[in-house]
Amino acid sequence: MISAVLLDRVKTKLGLPSRPSLDLAGLNKIYAAYSGHVPNDNIQKRIWLAGDKSRPVIGGEPNQFFENWLEHGTGGTCFPSNGALCALLCALGFDAWRILGAVMMEGIEQDGNHGTVLVRIDDTDYLVDAQLAAFSVLPLIVGQSASTGEGIHDILAVPRGDEFDIQWYPGSNRQTPMVTRLDIKRGPVGHDVFLAQYALSALRDRKRSPFNDALFIGRHFSDRILNVGRRTRTEICADNVAKKREITLGERAQILVDEFGVSAEIVKAIPPDEEAAI
Repeated sequence: MISAVLLDRVKTKLGLPSRPSLDLAGLNKIYAAYSGHVPNDNIQKRIWLAGDKSRPVIGGEPNQFFENWLEHGTGGTCFPSNGALCALLCALGFDAWRILGAVMMEGIEQDGNHGTVLVRIDDTDYLVDAQLAAFSVLPLIVGQSASTGEGIHDILAVPRGDEFDIQWYPGSNRQTPMVTRLDIKRGPVGHDVFLAQYALSALRDRKRSPFNDALFIGRHFSDRILNVGRRTRTEICADNVAKKREITLGERAQILVDEFGVSAEIVKAIPPDEEAAI
């Protein structure tokens, strides 16, 4: 799904070697690069929502996702970003596949509301999730807890029978973990399922997605996490404290360009935030 030319351009921007090793060290190198370079955002989705919507929602196809990232520095929400990551890993020779899960958010339709990626190496499955951007992949061994380590990027696998709950912290809340419940028993799903779920998430239905009404963007750096939502800038450093401050629209535009690496052209195309849909 990714051409050789595009693959080379993506590897160059990620700072990856020509052919990463097909082992755990190579997988961690790719995942760390992706975690630190590709933001989680709804910029392309917000632009599409403000348009005529005659074409499929922007960014669902891995080629389109990576072209947008290379040209404009935009990422995506879980389905496009993890779909692109899965395509990248497969193109590099890894045994990677897409699965569904559920972010356990009150008031949100949970069945299949999250798309993620598993990779198998030496009979062990590893969670490789672009949205969680943990820098280290997470081993999933039935009946065993596991974590990616300590620090602000850490995520935790909690066994739930033959399945797993993944605990992680959103940028704005460092006290109460969020939970993503993996649906491993359903098995691998196709690219078409990710596209369909992404399209559903673009409906004007807050039960499908709470992230359609206003800009949000987050990026994980090796030593900090930076988020912007509506008119608030939130930064988490090594002390794991969320430092927030209100910003103007002008400041927001400058932060998107200077700190997130989004092109000035695409920043100008972002539609105004709306009131939350009912």
